Amino acid sequence: MTKIVLVIFSFLFIYQLSYSQIVAPVTLPDGWHKVQIQPGVYYDGEILEGRIEGKGIMIWADSSSYSGKWKTNMRHGKGTMKWKNGNTYMGKFKNDEMTKGTYLFANGDKYFGKYEDDKFHGKGKIFKKDGSVEVGVWEHGKKIE
Repeated sequence: MTKIVLVIFSFLFIYQLSYSQIVAPVTLPDGWHKVQIQPGVYYDGEILEGRIEGKGIMIWADSSSYSGKWKTNMRHGKGTMKWKNGNTYMGKFKNDEMTKGTYLFANGDKYFGKYEDDKFHGKGKIFKKDGSVEVGVWEHGKKIE
């Protein structure tokens, strides 16, 4: 019985290894590169000291994309984020989060204002497709005034 368990364990171990890949990290030289970050995620832009740094475009597997400035592998500075649902944000990013800019909804509405944790936060305005304007103060995505 022990031999059977050992044989099964050995087979499973070898089987697992045959489908594993060992991928060593690759450090790219400074400059402009087109690279696949992971399956379905592509970056076309500047690399500095092995990091995404400067200007570049990232496209995710779901067809969402970001075009703009990067700092230490994060969206940082002016940029445009487009989601597959048709929504778009144009404005400033800090440490990979939206901070101040315009959010265009797929339905034609748009919000201009500040953000915290990628949610409307602080003073802002929503310009509705029908021409009306909603002015207010938001806190973590919810209008409070």
